[in-house]
Amino acid sequence: MEKEKQLNKYKHLFKYSRSWTFLSYFIEFMHTLFYKNIIVEGTDNVPKEGPLIFAPNHQNALMDPLAVVFTINRQIVFLARSDIFKNKLVAKFLIFLKILPVFRIRDGKENLTNNDLTFDIASRVLENKQYIGIFPEARHTNKRRLLGLKKGIPRLAFMAEEKNDFKLGLKIVPVGIYYSKYNRMRSILHVRYGKPIALNDFKEEYLENPQKAMISLRNAMDLALRPLMIDIRGIELYDTYESIRRLYVKNLVRRFKLGKLTQINKFKADKITIQALELYEKDYPEKMPEIQQKVEEYEKLKLKYKLSDQSVEKPFLSLFRILINTFILLISTPALLYGLINNALAYFIPKILVLKIKDKQFHSSIKFGWAIFVIPIIYAIQILIFALFLPKFWIVLAYAISLPIFGLLARVISEWLNILFEDYRLLRIRNLHPSNYKKLKGLHNNLIMELDLIVTHWNRNSE
Repeated sequence: MEKEKQLNKYKHLFKYSRSWTFLSYFIEFMHTLFYKNIIVEGTDNVPKEGPLIFAPNHQNALMDPLAVVFTINRQIVFLARSDIFKNKLVAKFLIFLKILPVFRIRDGKENLTNNDLTFDIASRVLENKQYIGIFPEARHTNKRRLLGLKKGIPRLAFMAEEKNDFKLGLKIVPVGIYYSKYNRMRSILHVRYGKPIALNDFKEEYLENPQKAMISLRNAMDLALRPLMIDIRGIELYDTYESIRRLYVKNLVRRFKLGKLTQINKFKADKITIQALELYEKDYPEKMPEIQQKVEEYEKLKLKYKLSDQSVEKPFLSLFRILINTFILLISTPALLYGLINNALAYFIPKILVLKIKDKQFHSSIKFGWAIFVIPIIYAIQILIFALFLPKFWIVLAYAISLPIFGLLARVISEWLNILFEDYRLLRIRNLHPSNYKKLKGLHNNLIMELDLIVTHWNRNSE
């Protein structure tokens, strides 16, 4: 009886919520603006009916649940680390957003029993043919790799099915999430949904040996998740792999004739590059330190002159093109200044706030939270002040509309400006530091040639 009373407090989680949907329109709109591009694959793998547990890799704090919710358009109840629920007001809001706390040993052994209620709620959600989201790694990481999976999903999945005599038809949907840059606005988000794993496939094994079945399910999830994400296994050479992945992606797309340079084809190219490097490292371990050294030299020169792979790999640096781009950006200067001045508080304060947060995986979450809760208030105050000086309705309305539009435009122009500055720096290095320019280009070209050989070796062995 007491248990039912507790569960009734969370009854809005067990069904479709109109208030959640109403609020989600604004959050989804802001989520779309937050990213430069959002690419989604495999939604046809997600069953249209029946209870589901979504199991994404975890690399970007609170942005990961949003990446799933707003690309599959389901009301998913996510389980998240309990420390974000410490503030009572925040906790109520998170529960309204269909997010429940999960307690870990680090949160205190005395709190672990609270997980019983969380799992009971989650089980009831599944019994009502709704959706649960759990990060199987149970923690996020700042590296593009899959951590060891925990028993959270197997425990909940089997508990729910066992309570219902394995008649729920529960399935687990693996989800791969990729960000071009974790902690920045205007990055690329790429979400890939894999084929579902049916709990009934493990029924007989569970009835014979529950622990063994949980391990089998966990292993099946591990195998399903790895192809859906960038998974760099080697820790010692992680930075080398990551650098190579970035500098070689365009060449590999062309070499394998994958098509246009889209994010989907870049993902395919990255997977090929990583698999090729892993095979090469296994077959020729004595040669990898030499490649690692070249990559480190190349990265040091890039860092010294504040360059990106995009600028270094340009085959020809045209002064005429640089001047034309400069002229275009000069024309855009009024729009840039207007956007920056009117969005100074909205844009620059969160940049200062995140400097105090050591875990960079939370930076995007803080910036996004600022965009949802604080920026509308800042805009409202600015519009009110503007209206005091120019009270004409149409002028005030035009100013109000201009704030987000020119704010976003200022960001786009700033990105173009950064590329132009890189071109000028590269031109300066070519003219004033020819030896370093030659070394930088030489290292880049040499690495490309070596990678061509490595990929050819991988391709021959994979056929």
